[in-house]
Amino acid sequence: MKKYVMLDSQALAGADFGVEKKILGEAGIECVIGECKTAAQMESLASDADAVGLCYVDMNGKLMDSLKKCKVLVRYGIGYDTINVPDATQRGIAVCNLPDYCQPDVATHAFAMILDCCRKITLQDRLMRGGRYETTYGYRIHRLSTLKMGFAGFGAIAKTLARYMKPYEMDMLAFDPYLPAEVFAQNAVRQVTFDELLAQADIVSIHSPYTPETHHLFNKDSFAKMKNGVIIVNTARGPIICLDDLAAALKSGKVAAAGLDTVEGEPNVPPDHPIFSCESAIFTPHCAFNSAEAELEQHQKVAKSVIEVLGGNLPYNCVNKKQLQKQQ
Repeated sequence: MKKYVMLDSQALAGADFGVEKKILGEAGIECVIGECKTAAQMESLASDADAVGLCYVDMNGKLMDSLKKCKVLVRYGIGYDTINVPDATQRGIAVCNLPDYCQPDVATHAFAMILDCCRKITLQDRLMRGGRYETTYGYRIHRLSTLKMGFAGFGAIAKTLARYMKPYEMDMLAFDPYLPAEVFAQNAVRQVTFDELLAQADIVSIHSPYTPETHHLFNKDSFAKMKNGVIIVNTARGPIICLDDLAAALKSGKVAAAGLDTVEGEPNVPPDHPIFSCESAIFTPHCAFNSAEAELEQHQKVAKSVIEVLGGNLPYNCVNKKQLQKQQ
């Protein structure tokens, strides 16, 4: 019997892994749900696994070498920067992600953070809970229709968010060097360069993948090029923003407010980091993906990806599909 092992289920506390157990079981694949926290535990549990699932495990070549039978690695999410894809390809291991399972949910979360920052909802809530009743406290706010909305990255989630925001009659602009011009026109968004995005946008919502090129894409130099009082929302990956530089920009007022579902160093950001003393920053624990519908899709798509690869096929969500096909 073939075997599937989910390494770090503790990263998805409360998740129902019964979904993939049922689907995989019906396909004759044993499903083991682990709570591994060390490489040694992972090696012990998954050394004989044909397929491996993971959330935040640092899946590098050394660990892959201990997974002697592994044919596929499945990341429980859209991003797959926790997996060294070239190492996997070299070993003939397929890498699958879930590129389309939570697009409406992340877009909704980003929209909620934008509205929160634009209307100072959380900031005023904190004040009132502390006994302060000050209607105009803090940074100046504006009608949405007067603001320029900027997207850093314009993939499926950003396109969904743009659709949600269209009724607010905002001028929308986007930077994405990997898309043809017609994509922007089809979505009623102006295509701009990165520097133009920085100079023009009143709100920047980040939707770029995390790559070496986007590491600290937003730092003290890029903040300096932005409008005074800009609002930044990140539902992508934490290290796209230099957290130290963002904290400094918030404290100086260069950045008026920030909505952060992801932060650099998560989930182990020191509680005394200066970012947490910035009163106009709001945080959620990388939960933008979460909904009952997305959770069901997540587990279903993981199981189906495993079945496809172990059945001899490379599914649409295999990120190294072309490279593996060249090896065949």
